[in-house]
Amino acid sequence: MVVRPHTAAPIRLSLYVPHPESGLCTTLARGSAIVGMPLASGQIRIYYEGNVIGAQNLRRYRDKAIQAAGRMLHNYPAGYPTRAREDVDPRELVEVGAIDTKAYRIDISARPTDLSWWIDADDLVDLGLIQQAG
Repeated sequence: MVVRPHTAAPIRLSLYVPHPESGLCTTLARGSAIVGMPLASGQIRIYYEGNVIGAQNLRRYRDKAIQAAGRMLHNYPAGYPTRAREDVDPRELVEVGAIDTKAYRIDISARPTDLSWWIDADDLVDLGLIQQAG
């Protein structure tokens, strides 16, 4: 029996959007939440959730981000076995914030105008980044 040392899960994961000229931009569903962290190889391991099946509990961006983070943290560092995981070149992504892995609090550091092409206005309102129109 081989006993491996316990690897503590990170306390924060980065939130990303795909770079507008990346392959990810065309392969992921618009509005997908992408979480990740750098690997020793220089790539970034990402988990994402796009809710392409229309699940009611994953309609909001924040819910998709929590789902993606939960997959990454499940049985850390191995993660949850899913197709919604990739190791990508850092140039494929733009970091836009972070998610706290204990309370799942989302902190967005990007400007709303830099996110609106990827994240719907309703989600930007829900995240407190813009005011409700009208």
